Amino acid sequence: MDRAVTSDCLVIGGGIIGLSLAYELAGRGLSVTVLEQGDWGGQASVAAAGILGPLQEFDQPGPLFDLGLASLALYPEWVAELREVTGIDPQLVLDGILRVAMDEREQAAFWERYGWQQAKGCQVQWLENSQLKRMEPNLSGDAKAAIYSPAEGHVNSRMLLKALTAACQIRGVRLESGVVATAPVLRGQRVIGVESSVGMYQAEHTIIAAGAWTGLIGRWLSLTLPIRPVRGQVAAVSSEEIPLKRVIFGTNGYIVPKKDGRVIVGATEDEAGFRLGVTLAGLARVLQGVRLYVPALGQAAFLDAWSGLRPATADGLPLLGPLPGWEGIAVASGHFRNGILLSPVTAKRMADYLTQNDLEPLRPFLPARFCEE
Repeated sequence: MDRAVTSDCLVIGGGIIGLSLAYELAGRGLSVTVLEQGDWGGQASVAAAGILGPLQEFDQPGPLFDLGLASLALYPEWVAELREVTGIDPQLVLDGILRVAMDEREQAAFWERYGWQQAKGCQVQWLENSQLKRMEPNLSGDAKAAIYSPAEGHVNSRMLLKALTAACQIRGVRLESGVVATAPVLRGQRVIGVESSVGMYQAEHTIIAAGAWTGLIGRWLSLTLPIRPVRGQVAAVSSEEIPLKRVIFGTNGYIVPKKDGRVIVGATEDEAGFRLGVTLAGLARVLQGVRLYVPALGQAAFLDAWSGLRPATADGLPLLGPLPGWEGIAVASGHFRNGILLSPVTAKRMADYLTQNDLEPLRPFLPARFCEE
């Protein structure tokens, strides 16, 4: 590249968060460039099962729970817009999730969870064993009870990434894959872009959305961003003889029936550094875990298995907002296993900050809680 590429916004990372933010910013009339070192969504995003379940994922009320509910509320209109813009269907399904208790200890814990969710006005129902079998005939007869959240569901993460990539192109986002950002370009205490493996990119705003690699990039500016990779191993089996009606979620795993004839099952949480790959032990844990809920899965035809690196933070909350001590640079990362769920609300609130300097909705998630100026 003979000269620097200049944009209003430069996004480092082409996963679900980076692409969602780029699409939102371009929709507000800004020029946007996205740099991705590998394939689009090639790490955590493409490996995700696409569960949209804040009531299932978050164990207590608080800012993250509220963020998840806000993002779920955005999903129908967001997906409809992507489908209209691109002609690609992300296969959004909002027909409910069952959180299943398999023993008395889980039943007691889930009853407590049901209590606080109901107190907050969430749409949840408590189902006993007999009701469960009528709702999901393939569910194990040993299931004690479940929380049913009828407004939750799932999306096809691969189709969503495909739609987002196409939508970004249609909106004029410059997408550069196979490009490794190597160092910041500084003007005093302001970041004005990055050097890369192919040359310089300059921008008024640089946003780090590099998932598990975000902490490494933070070191450029002598900042500690406590994000680490957690490997998740996931598998797919055929749904041909197991017509499951909805997502089943439990302590030992999840089961997600897809429109394309697959049932996605997962997932491990491996402290394996940056090592990808499916292990025999990990795959066995996944398959054994989900058979507790649906024994017939043991007879399902095996289709595929894969892994991804999820960006986990020290306190379980994502990092959203400006980096302290510097101008022109922000971060949108650390969503762990909920990047798919949180992508539309992250894109909207980060774009509000970047275009209107609206920082208030981001306060619980600001990187400054870990960084010293």
